[in-house]
Amino acid sequence: MNNKFAFLFIVMLLLSGCSNHSANNPPKGDDPTSWINFEGKKYEFYKTDVPVDDSLISTNEKTDADDGVESNLEIFKAESENGVRLFIQDPINKEWVEFRIK
Repeated sequence: MNNKFAFLFIVMLLLSGCSNHSANNPPKGDDPTSWINFEGKKYEFYKTDVPVDDSLISTNEKTDADDGVESNLEIFKAESENGVRLFIQDPINKEWVEFRIK
């Protein structure tokens, strides 16, 4: 339980440093706090500590300044009947973080 709390705290700390919003431009109520832009679509944070299997495929792309997460993290994807889901691996705890189109 303490590990999950520590992980969430670190993720929130990282995300607050990656925010594109300034004090003069507060986020709107519907703006996500974490997202990945991929192939012209915005994938929003869904959940952390996601169990993954061998179905993840590397997109051969990395997060960058246009994304609402830490830059230079490899982006993976999984395709299913529900659509495409994106994943990045937390560099500190090595847990998977899932992003979906809203």
